[in-house]
Amino acid sequence: MRFRRYLNNPVLIPNARNWLEAEAVFNPAVTYYSNKVVMLYRAISKPIPRSPHESIKLSTIFYAESKDGFEFHSRRMLFGPEYPWESYATEDPRITFVNGVYYITYTAVSSMPPRPDTVHLALAVSEDFSKVAKLGPICPYNSKAGFIFPRKYDGMYLLALTINPDLPPSRAVLVKFSKLEDLLDPEFWSSAIVEAKILLQGTAEKPFVELGSPPIELDSYWLLLVPDIVYEGGHFREFRVKALLLDRDDPSRVVGISKKPLLSPTLEYELTFSEPLRGVVFPSGALRDSNGKVVLYYGAADRYVAVAEADGEALVKYVLKGG
Repeated sequence: MRFRRYLNNPVLIPNARNWLEAEAVFNPAVTYYSNKVVMLYRAISKPIPRSPHESIKLSTIFYAESKDGFEFHSRRMLFGPEYPWESYATEDPRITFVNGVYYITYTAVSSMPPRPDTVHLALAVSEDFSKVAKLGPICPYNSKAGFIFPRKYDGMYLLALTINPDLPPSRAVLVKFSKLEDLLDPEFWSSAIVEAKILLQGTAEKPFVELGSPPIELDSYWLLLVPDIVYEGGHFREFRVKALLLDRDDPSRVVGISKKPLLSPTLEYELTFSEPLRGVVFPSGALRDSNGKVVLYYGAADRYVAVAEADGEALVKYVLKGG
């Protein structure tokens, strides 16, 4: 069981005519809005000189839209570094839609090079992607790769996020909260992190785990596509794709995770050609189309956006059978 790549990949490439997205466009988030597929993606700029001997590349969040989910247009910057807690980068968005609001989570970086204490999951909200309101960092710990679940449970929101992504062993956890203000309160987190349910846990052999795409609701499960991170000899070697199933009635219960990668970097646009990192397919966005297919939008080689598809029912059966 594997994802089938779109034949005309990549669907988004750097735009040489816009310096803000001239270097790379990758790690997309996707959602449906107004009969369109909306994509938010990370864009990397041309090098910006800081001194005669140093330059930086600006990381911002861009917007694009599509009628068919494959040809994207109307590209524009949605937001970028603005506040001290995100002064050096806004990265890797995720989108979920709950009760008329689009919740946009992203990684905020406040130092260069990044340090564990300057990398935090942040939250913004929007109703129509014309205006975005930033709420700020929503976790006081080293964190990234998170999202709010698409529906509430017993009146409570659910936040899934990756804790200690830069201080392995990392772990992915599920946190309950009643209102957005809770996430901005350090006292809330002191108890929430103790009560959090672990979805993925890093080990000595596999120290890095991370969440990928926000969940897709199936008949009895939530389907999450997560990165399978190959880390060897102190270096990242590959990022591949696996599937994680959670109980739809109790998302804190892990039903299964695929043992074998469902997608690995093998094609030219997925390879980095920069050892020790061989290649990247990073699952950051996914949708379920009208035919029941799971459509994965992924970052390829930290440079492009690509698409792959799989049958949702077949994917669930594969994971449950231990594939």
